Amino acid sequence: MDRNDVLTAFDNKDEKKVPFSVWHHFNPNEFLTFVQNPKAFDTDVKGESNYVKTVNSDFVKLMDDGYFVCKFNHVDNPSDLNSLSKIQELNDDDPWLTGQYHLISDQIKAIDKSKVVFSNVFSAVTLFKWAFFNPEKDDDVSVADHRFADLYLKDPKTVTNALKVITQDIKKQVRVAKRAGADGVFFSTQEIQDKRIGKDFFKNVQEKLDAEIIDVINQNFDTGILHVCGFAGATNHLPWFTNYKLPIINWATKIDGYTLGEGKKLFGNRVVLGGFGNTQDDVLYKGSKEQIQNTVDKLIDEAGTQGVILGADCTVPRDTPVNHIKWAEEAAHTYLKRKGTN
Repeated sequence: MDRNDVLTAFDNKDEKKVPFSVWHHFNPNEFLTFVQNPKAFDTDVKGESNYVKTVNSDFVKLMDDGYFVCKFNHVDNPSDLNSLSKIQELNDDDPWLTGQYHLISDQIKAIDKSKVVFSNVFSAVTLFKWAFFNPEKDDDVSVADHRFADLYLKDPKTVTNALKVITQDIKKQVRVAKRAGADGVFFSTQEIQDKRIGKDFFKNVQEKLDAEIIDVINQNFDTGILHVCGFAGATNHLPWFTNYKLPIINWATKIDGYTLGEGKKLFGNRVVLGGFGNTQDDVLYKGSKEQIQNTVDKLIDEAGTQGVILGADCTVPRDTPVNHIKWAEEAAHTYLKRKGTN
């Protein structure tokens, strides 16, 4: 798909073709650090290049396996409040930042230069809670949410201060992506998946810190995607995110209860991205060509062709059949022609 046609959709204009793009991890476990998985960097670079060539992605969300977890500065154990109270911002030459510069740069060099490319950035809440998830011992990522809630309820002040410091680190991460050549940022955030942490925390802590990161994204890029993450079945109150000032919105349509068309209205007619489920039980993974392409048509029938981009709720399974992705892409690209409106 022509880059200008993709940018037309990103600019919320009437589309000549409806873009489609999904992505998946290339390493067996995205939570392992480079110490635990020394091959992750090369796998990220080669995997991204091979995948983009194979499916001919309309746009690219870079995968950054190995950087899901951050070693916070001056913190030996983030679960220990005394240790956490010593947290300081990462230095500009910290390997967590410089490594991402090299990763993004190498990934961009290895793919078609016409592609619009987004780097990945997590919210401070998400990045912090991943520190409580042990990929070699824990089976369920929700344990990280419960451990976060336990710690926050013990000492809200210390945890909030840590989140403020981590937010500064993420701002540096955004600027690194700009220097490395990304066209935009895919900003992933979600509510804490623990009933003890509710709207009060979201409004008074999380939303304010997320807004700081979004400001830096908007200062550095013309395009940014808000990903309200439904990974592993996480649920979110989508109306809580309507103040997030990014131009493109992506969420879990089935889980959070808003279709693409309904979400477009909720977010004041901003550009919407998604529509497909991202599990092995969903049509993109297990459906026939007819089922997948019928789903494409139904999604576009409902949402329209102005500022609508098809994709998935979140990262799709690693073994999603390439043909399934191409079938969806084909149907999205030919929708207007088949409907006789282009």
